[in-house]
Amino acid sequence: MGDYRFPRGRKADAAVAAVAFAVDMADLLIRAVDDVPPYRIAGAAAALTVAAAALVARRDRPVVTLVVVVVADVLLGLLAGPQSGLVGTVSLVALYTAGRYLPLALGWTAGGGAVLLLTVPVAVRADFGELGPDVLGNFLVIVVGQLVGAREELARRQRAQAVDAAVHTERRRIARELHDVVAHHISVMNALVGAARTTMTRAPEMSREALEAAERTAREAMFEMRQMLAVLRAEDVGITETGEPATAGGVTALVRRAGETGVPAGLEVDGDPLPLPSAVDRAIYRVAQEALTNVRKHADGAPTTVRLRYAPDAVTLEIVNDGPPRGLPAAGPGPPDGGYGLVGMAERVALCGGTIEAAPRPEGGFRVAAHIPLPVPVRRGPGAPGPGP
Repeated sequence: MGDYRFPRGRKADAAVAAVAFAVDMADLLIRAVDDVPPYRIAGAAAALTVAAAALVARRDRPVVTLVVVVVADVLLGLLAGPQSGLVGTVSLVALYTAGRYLPLALGWTAGGGAVLLLTVPVAVRADFGELGPDVLGNFLVIVVGQLVGAREELARRQRAQAVDAAVHTERRRIARELHDVVAHHISVMNALVGAARTTMTRAPEMSREALEAAERTAREAMFEMRQMLAVLRAEDVGITETGEPATAGGVTALVRRAGETGVPAGLEVDGDPLPLPSAVDRAIYRVAQEALTNVRKHADGAPTTVRLRYAPDAVTLEIVNDGPPRGLPAAGPGPPDGGYGLVGMAERVALCGGTIEAAPRPEGGFRVAAHIPLPVPVRRGPGAPGPGP
C-alpha cells in the first residue's frame, strides 16, 4: 500500500523524523544523568540518529525501517541504561508505519514481533506488570496505523470506481452518438434506395430524386462522422487544436504560447527526458494545458512555473502560479471552456494509475501537481521537452 504523494510525502516523512529525533534526544539527555558515562550517551545518541534517519524511507521500505529502528532502540536501551523508556517516539512512528503500509497479517507479525523485542530488554530490569500499559499502547499504535491504511485503501477504491464509472459513461455517450449518426442515416439511406429500386422502371424521375436524397444523406453522415472522429482523435490519438502532438514534448510549446497570450511562464525540466507511454504522454500535456488556461482565466495571468520531473519509475508535473485566484469555487480553478476542469485532470491522471493535488498555496497562488508512476523503468529517448524558455 506504499503510495507516494508528490512532493509532500517525502517532506512530511523528513519532518516527522526530525521531530521524533528531537523528542527522543531531549528525553535521552534528561534521563541519562551522571551515572551514565559520556561515551555511552554518545553511542545512544548515534543509535537514535540512525533510527530517526531510517524513518525518511518508511513509506517505501516499512519492514527495513522497522528492523533498523528496533535494533537501534535495543542498543539505545543497553547504552543509556534503565533511565530510557520502553519505546521512544521514533519507535512509535515505526510501529505506526508497520500498521499503515503493510498488509494486515504482515503488519501484525512485524509490529508484534518488534514490540516483543523491545519489551524483553526492559522486562529483565523491571517488573513486567508495570510494562503492561506501555505494551498495550504500542499495539494500539499498530491498530491506528492499520485503521488509517484501511480508510485510505477504501478511498482509493472509491476513486477507482468513480473513474471506471466515468469511463463507462463516456463509452455510453460515444455509443449514443454513433447510434444517432450511423443508425439514423443508414436507415434513411436504406429506405431511399429501396424506394428508388421499386420506382426505377415505372417512375424514373422519382427514382433519381430518391437516389439524390440518399447521396445527400450519405454526405451528411460522413460529415458528422468526421466531426466526431476529430474530437476523439484530439483526445485519444494525441492531436492538439494547433496540429501538434498532445505529448509531454508539447509542454514546451504550451509554455511558449502561454507567454504569448499574457501568462509569463517558465519551464523547468529535472532528470533525463524519457519516452513515455502514450496515455501518460497525453495526460501530462492535457493537465499542463488546462492548468495554464486556468491561470490565464482565473489568476489574472500571474507568473507561473511549470516543472517536469523524470525518474526511472515515475514522471511528475507541477504548475505553480503566484497570483490570487479570482472567481473560483472552493475546490480550485474551474475547467477551461466549461469542460471538466479539476475533475477531468483527476480522471486523466487516475486512468494512468497516478495521483494529483490541486489547492491554493499558503503563501498565495495556486498549485497543481500530478504524479504518474511508470510500469517499468524506461530509457532515455527523443521527444521530451528540453529546458524551458
